[in-house]
Amino acid sequence: MDEYAGRVLADRYRLPRPPADEYELVETRAFDTYSGQEVLVRQVLLPEIVSAELMGPGPYGDQPGHGQDRTSDSAQRALDAARAAAAIPDHPRLVQVFDIFVEDGSLWIASELVNARPLASLLVDKRLGHYRAAEVASDVLVALRVLHAYGWTHRNVTASTVLVCDDGRAMLSGLAAGAAQEALCGYDPVPAEVMAGGNGAGWGGPDSALEQERARQARITVVGPVTERWAPEQATPVHENWQLAPPVGPAADLWALGSLLFRSVQGHPPFPEESTPELVQLVCAEPPAFAEESGPLRPIVESLLRPDPEERPDFDELEGWLRSLIRSAPEPDLGLRTVPVPTDPRKLPIVRRRGELVRRRRSAAAAAAASEGLSGTTHRRHARAKQERSARQVNQPQPTRTKGAQQKASKERAPRSLGARLLILVLLLLVAVVVYALVMMPRNTTDDGSQAGSTTRTVPAQMPGSGSDDKTGTKAPTTAPTSAKPPPTTRPPATSAPPATDLGGDFALRTDDAGFTVAVHTGWQRQGKNAQDQVRYTGGDFQLIVVPGRDAASDAGSDPMAYQSNEPELAPFRASQWASAGALRTLDVGGSPAAEGEYSWRDGNGHQVYARNLAVLQDGKYHLVLVIGPDDQRADVQRIFDKAAETYRPAD
Repeated sequence: MDEYAGRVLADRYRLPRPPADEYELVETRAFDTYSGQEVLVRQVLLPEIVSAELMGPGPYGDQPGHGQDRTSDSAQRALDAARAAAAIPDHPRLVQVFDIFVEDGSLWIASELVNARPLASLLVDKRLGHYRAAEVASDVLVALRVLHAYGWTHRNVTASTVLVCDDGRAMLSGLAAGAAQEALCGYDPVPAEVMAGGNGAGWGGPDSALEQERARQARITVVGPVTERWAPEQATPVHENWQLAPPVGPAADLWALGSLLFRSVQGHPPFPEESTPELVQLVCAEPPAFAEESGPLRPIVESLLRPDPEERPDFDELEGWLRSLIRSAPEPDLGLRTVPVPTDPRKLPIVRRRGELVRRRRSAAAAAAASEGLSGTTHRRHARAKQERSARQVNQPQPTRTKGAQQKASKERAPRSLGARLLILVLLLLVAVVVYALVMMPRNTTDDGSQAGSTTRTVPAQMPGSGSDDKTGTKAPTTAPTSAKPPPTTRPPATSAPPATDLGGDFALRTDDAGFTVAVHTGWQRQGKNAQDQVRYTGGDFQLIVVPGRDAASDAGSDPMAYQSNEPELAPFRASQWASAGALRTLDVGGSPAAEGEYSWRDGNGHQVYARNLAVLQDGKYHLVLVIGPDDQRADVQRIFDKAAETYRPAD
């Protein structure tokens, strides 16, 4: 609490102590003493043009501690408009507003504190790349579509209200503040649908040309020289060739998005912002600056900055352009600290055994001979001297080795003898493991009493059908061992036969009423069979989906891999903009063709999920086992999937 030692707003929000050179904080963090959380508090100042209209006392809040103040009708309309904007349901791309109140003649908005930086702060350091700017614009477009679905026009899309989070996504704020400012100027930002529902008190905005000119003058004072907030329909009439402006709608937000893209990639706004009246005049009378450095974004920016609102693209068309541009983004370059791995196997280091690095030292004479280039030939005189020394050593008795010489010889033999002992020990250990596996491991038994291998998922040595009869009519022998998979005619065991799998203490085998048996994590809840014939088991952020024979091969085809690519349960993966798939392969599960794969995508809430999928074709119908969980917990998803896939048995 020492950090928040400043003033207290509404007997609830504690502000930090302002710096010595700053009298008032317009936007700052605050501590909410009611919820115990940090929030962002923004002050909407009442300009002099509005403060001069103060008439009489008026109540401002229905919450305790908000008090009363003397204010004008414009300030009351600003409060109503801001509260109506704050009533929009929460969305992952919109900053949530918690509270709106009036104190000391100012309007205060308490909203969500996001771990993000405003886009304006990022643009101070450097401009955005073309593809990065397209990603930010795509997130802002999603937020605008949500607002327009509720009938609202944002009117405040600027580089200060677009927040870029630490994880890279962008969020949009400033709706309530923008609505309050528009109401202060005399406009009516509340949609007719909201007013009809009783959530706002609309007044219709300026009716005559005189009232519209007064509203425009007030807006020049309140908004200031910000190009994003001065679409041509918001700036008229300021030129003799223009008539009264059309109604401000979603096209004004598209103009703001185009100006924001221009500013992000060009480094400056499309119109000069030294003077607000001059900016308003140029927006209506002159075309914007050329976006010569926008690259692939240039056609998008130019179409969004068209003066006529009817000529700007619609949301579907703009979303398609941005999505195509993002998908065509090149791969990032290698960093300066990244070491490329050579692709040529001959350039890779050769891994030698440890014993090969122990070599006996050559004698000094041999080393000197090698240095002089005499290692290939020996002088005859040296050869005769060597023979004479050998003859003397044979005739003389051998001297007894000293203790130092014996230790030296034993040290030379030590590495070789130690390596041999380790090799023998490893071989004995491998033999013991094989004997234990053959004697102690359980085996499955087929219906006729013969032993068969485990029914775990194994990749066959050859594709199904490749081991069929050849031209002579005899069946070609398979290279896979008998314990790898059962004979092709063997069906998976019935639900009454327990699977040969170590479930452990945290998994239990369940026999479902839908006609199958599967291993499920203990404590998970069964959701029941839904309209898509799916049986779901959920536990926290994880879920297991089982579909026992819903789709027939006559309708979906007999290729499990092709069926997996069109599987209804993977529809969220195919619909996501950020998705990837891998480890796709065909399998042989208990003599039945199957296919499996791993998938990752971003769901509607912005969370990255990871899934493992298995599709088995048995008796003309597909059986599915799908496990979904958080992307950062892939090991847990893989473990749950392995247990479920190895123990799944359809009923007879």
